[in-house]
Amino acid sequence: MTEEEQITTQETAEPCWYSNSAKAFFILNSRKHFIQTTPDMLKKHLRFWGFSNRAAPDEDISQADQIMLKIQTNRDVDYSGELAGYDAGIVECNGYRTLVTKPPTRIEAQKGDFPIICKIIEDMFWVKSFDQRAHFFGWLKKAEEAVRLSIPMPGQVLVLAGPRNAGKNLIQDIITEILGGRSARPYQWIIGKTNFNADLFGAEHLMIADEVPSHDMKSRRAFGAKIKDLAVNSIQTCHGKFQNAVHLKPCWRLTISLNEEAENLVMLPPLEESLKDKIMLLRVNAATMPMPSNTPEERNLFWKTICAELPAFIHFLQQWEIPVNLVDSRFGIEAYQDPDLIAGLEGMSHEQRLMDLIEMTVLEGGQSFEGSLTQLESDLITNLEFGRQVSKLLSFPNALQTYMTRLKQMQPNRISYRQSNGKGLWLIQP
Repeated sequence: MTEEEQITTQETAEPCWYSNSAKAFFILNSRKHFIQTTPDMLKKHLRFWGFSNRAAPDEDISQADQIMLKIQTNRDVDYSGELAGYDAGIVECNGYRTLVTKPPTRIEAQKGDFPIICKIIEDMFWVKSFDQRAHFFGWLKKAEEAVRLSIPMPGQVLVLAGPRNAGKNLIQDIITEILGGRSARPYQWIIGKTNFNADLFGAEHLMIADEVPSHDMKSRRAFGAKIKDLAVNSIQTCHGKFQNAVHLKPCWRLTISLNEEAENLVMLPPLEESLKDKIMLLRVNAATMPMPSNTPEERNLFWKTICAELPAFIHFLQQWEIPVNLVDSRFGIEAYQDPDLIAGLEGMSHEQRLMDLIEMTVLEGGQSFEGSLTQLESDLITNLEFGRQVSKLLSFPNALQTYMTRLKQMQPNRISYRQSNGKGLWLIQP
């Protein structure tokens, strides 16, 4: 519906719409938010706007009822609700007429200084003589741009890993404010524990922090698949309880903060080649907070000071140019993964666990292995000491082939594959 069509179909003092998804009317309140209202309450508004609730002698229904029928037929929408990155009003989104009920709270950029934010970021992102700030600024610049322009853009998933109480959650809170002031917790949906995600569509910032991680391979594989999807696909399925699913285009960014211990890192998916350009894996130091923050009063003052600096920080991001050597044609900024974190992930991956089990079983005593995957799986599972562990590890179809293929890429000097008389043979060196 064009702006002209919206005007010509509007017969009331304030915009009114009927939502087919919510089965309810929506009116505009004084804060310029669309709020759901009952038919009886809408009739009161119509009476206030000058429409009679009584039918004229020569008519079957009243003026108010006529208006309500026209709203249902001419001003209906397929979906109503908050939609990440969009102002309140009508949006044609992937073929659906969508009523966005509430906008993000955008912060107006203003030239100035932001010493507190600057000090925190410098402390956290300058790690082992390597300055990660350009990657962080570039990621945040593109995220802010997407929300400001209401244009979904590809963006890597940002992972912040570091010591406890380093300031990771503070960075996430700053990101939330810059992206519109709304965040949501998507972890259960991401790992496939629920299909319902309508509550996520009203938040620009999807945030994972302080979650109890799922270490099983099914969850990690689901996690990896969702990261790929969220990074590159603008169309996402919105599915609420007792509602038909619709396909919308939210302006989302996903961030993850976790402690750097191995038991926390293991919640991340295996860092496969297809994932590396879609994840920004930054290692952070513990920041020295420039203001006291021990008491609730001090923390409140600290946060107010940070919020006061945000207009200047946003102005800096908008003016800052991504270095030419870091420009990526797809995501705007090139992905980066901290080498120590990569080593940690590879060291505890399922592939590595499989390799350890192979070394403790079929390669025991320094002997090599050459044979089919069927033979290898049989030798592993029938091992009295480690067979149960292997069975748990190979929990999905073709798991052994998947892991061996990855191990071959990771360790080509030890693992090779060849065809002999139409039979595939794997060679594993001790």
